[in-house]
Amino acid sequence: MLLPKQCVAEAGRHPHLVGHFVRHQIHRLLTITSMELKDLTTDSSRLSERIVIAQLAAGVLDYAAAMSAGKTFRLPYPPNLQLALDRLTMVAWQQNAEPPSNVVELLQLAARPFESWPIRLSDADVDPGETLLAYGRPSVTCEELGGLGGDVAAEMRQNALMLAVMDKTRAAGAPDSYVAFRRLLIERPAITALGLDARLADPELAVVADELRLAYPEAPPEARADGIVRTCGGCNGLRLPLDDDRTWVCEDYSCPAPGTPGPDHSAAEGVHWLRRELRTFVTGPGRAELRIAEAIEAMGVPVQLWPDFDSCDLAVFADRPWVADIKAWRNPTRLGRALRERMFRVPPEAEKAYIVIGSEQVRMHPRYVAVLRRACPALKPGKRVTAVAEKQFLDAVRREVEARR
Repeated sequence: MLLPKQCVAEAGRHPHLVGHFVRHQIHRLLTITSMELKDLTTDSSRLSERIVIAQLAAGVLDYAAAMSAGKTFRLPYPPNLQLALDRLTMVAWQQNAEPPSNVVELLQLAARPFESWPIRLSDADVDPGETLLAYGRPSVTCEELGGLGGDVAAEMRQNALMLAVMDKTRAAGAPDSYVAFRRLLIERPAITALGLDARLADPELAVVADELRLAYPEAPPEARADGIVRTCGGCNGLRLPLDDDRTWVCEDYSCPAPGTPGPDHSAAEGVHWLRRELRTFVTGPGRAELRIAEAIEAMGVPVQLWPDFDSCDLAVFADRPWVADIKAWRNPTRLGRALRERMFRVPPEAEKAYIVIGSEQVRMHPRYVAVLRRACPALKPGKRVTAVAEKQFLDAVRREVEARR
């Protein structure tokens, strides 16, 4: 678990590293190149604020991954984290604000809501109450910003695994195996060792058994308290113990019922937890994908999940299909920025194409779709791809069903 207080404790155990760090930090600040300075001060500090926060998020993700892998405290820190500290210091100086003096203070700052930061973040694509760390772990906000800031390692891990699954199932002519793999990741973000073994023995998943093992590492030590691992009945993920080891919280911000306890398991029996980046970008939107597909099937309409090995999230109607990409990003402005850089490919035979925002996001942010369209004008009504809320999409499908009868 990535807790700032753990960094402080580690620093106390290694005082020589702290002294080295201070010397290293001074050297870094004195040797910032003129090109870096120009990059931070050109056009406006607003752009640099957004870049720096995204880079900080990527660095937090890198550092969290290193800590989870059991790596010890040592210098240098991940490049994104170190560079974010350097650049955040420059932004603070521009604003006559107090910067964090070291990485420990930077991580402590990351656990605070952005509205409480001494540095103004007027154009950083963040909401005032968001944080980069939640319960000592990278938040969904951190995941989204990290992708924009170049969390290349996480993106490569996610893409490499999913591409391997696509390649294997396509080569085997087994689209049902691809669908079964994704369904498992969505429906069971946490699974017992016995349950995982049973899935590995499933003929439908045999072709992707290696990828399944990679997707589900053992739950980390911080998920246990008193030899027990507790699950969430709302999302089937894990509930994590807080410092008192008596309070347990679901770590999934979009969980439909975060206060609902699931089964408890003895740590000795073994519990596996889906990798962080897969929980964020597969499990999160996947709940909406399955829910929408079930609602359409109830209308008596054919619907395909992840057709043609994930060319889109779902396709409705066999003739003149409608296609949709389902999104569950917390912040519509960040999503708009990501979609401006990379929109899903619309099949030429599709009659209509949509970006569909899950009901959880719209409930938390009623103007989500309007803000998204403003952030990405290519999603406005009348464009090839239109952004709509989940309810709007289902209503449109229902009207089309009536029109085609």
